[in-house]
Amino acid sequence: MEEYRVSVVDINFGCPVRQVTEKAHSGSYLLRTPMRMFEIISKLVQACAPTPVTAKIRLGCSPETINCNEIAKIVEEAGAAALTVHGRTAKDMFRGHADWERISEIKSYLKNIPLIGNGDLDSAEKVVHAFQNYNVDGVMIARACLGRPWLFAQAAAALRGEPIPPDPTLHEQRECMLRHYRLVVDRFGEEKGTVLMRKYACCYAQGKHGARHFRTHVARVNTAEEFHQVVDEYFPLMSNEEVKAMS
Repeated sequence: MEEYRVSVVDINFGCPVRQVTEKAHSGSYLLRTPMRMFEIISKLVQACAPTPVTAKIRLGCSPETINCNEIAKIVEEAGAAALTVHGRTAKDMFRGHADWERISEIKSYLKNIPLIGNGDLDSAEKVVHAFQNYNVDGVMIARACLGRPWLFAQAAAALRGEPIPPDPTLHEQRECMLRHYRLVVDRFGEEKGTVLMRKYACCYAQGKHGARHFRTHVARVNTAEEFHQVVDEYFPLMSNEEVKAMS
């Protein structure tokens, strides 16, 4: 931690992916063993001090075994500095809608630490709605930001009561994606960074005309040269709004 100067250590007890849960017995699998979670959190809190340790959970392993209220108390008793709750169970994966009413109810089970809500926050308006209608201290934007990192600035403006900035132009989005790529490569090296960037690049194309064609090609790149070649040839794409305007 001292080497990377991290400001917080977050334990993800919310991942529902089978490879993590059933094979590694990690992620949301641990929601079925609350005392094991207590041990993990308390040991990390002690090891990481003074850096705060936080935890992210789901409502439970399944709709029939929701235990988020019990887990919330255990997380706080173990010494965590904050709790983030995704409003689905592990069995739900990402289907349906996040249950923000259930998230809000957890607040009464916490004594001092903040409650952060997570799930379906893909617009600035939804972020504002969450704060106005649910008993949460903060919100977490997750998958929606993967190809739209400007979502944070839009949400921040909306919370300040300012006009929400429009999405960047396609040229600006392209430049943002290329900067994203450079940062990933700087961190992981060209080979690993290029492979990691495949899925992020696909996210940048989501909802745009021709996205499938772009994803098909960018998902195969292995070098910086190949990545830039695909971007030059298949990106920028037209947004759905631009396609409609031309028809």
